[in-house]
Amino acid sequence: MWSPDSSPKCETNHTAGKDRKRKRWQAANTPFRCVHCRQMVFPTDSMGTIHRNHCPNCLWSLHVDTKPGNRASSCHSSMEPVGLTFKHNGFDKYGRARTGDIMLVHICRSCNSINLNRIASDDRIEGLFDIFRQSQSLSPDIRKGLEEHGVTLLNGCDIKALRTALLGKAHSASALMAVEGSQ
Repeated sequence: MWSPDSSPKCETNHTAGKDRKRKRWQAANTPFRCVHCRQMVFPTDSMGTIHRNHCPNCLWSLHVDTKPGNRASSCHSSMEPVGLTFKHNGFDKYGRARTGDIMLVHICRSCNSINLNRIASDDRIEGLFDIFRQSQSLSPDIRKGLEEHGVTLLNGCDIKALRTALLGKAHSASALMAVEGSQ
């Protein structure tokens, strides 16, 4: 437990605070059991993200972060995946918005907090397409709430960009049909 007497006297170590924050941020990548489907999830180096915070099988999450990787939320309720969006990466020299990674949009079942989580390489592609399709029929109230928080869900016009992001530019019609036909 911290007390005023336990702090260093006459010395200020600015890097110690940074190291502590960095260490806490890096230590957030541990195995967990999904609260929704109960599958055990083991983060790996090849998943393409530093902080695994959603299940690659059902894509549900747990409300543990207030900022990516900090594990500072006191809520700890389940978070439902309700849609997909693109991460905003500023603007190009012509003023067009740059799009980045595909982000899962989660809403907390307890406190209605909205979190965006980057997809990982081991996420189930069929599940991502399922969430995309289901998001097309979300209620206007949910869509309005998301937009008030600056979240714009992908819509039907974004399907080509979504397919390219998930399957690559050279995806074949048969690969696409296999993914979409498996539902």
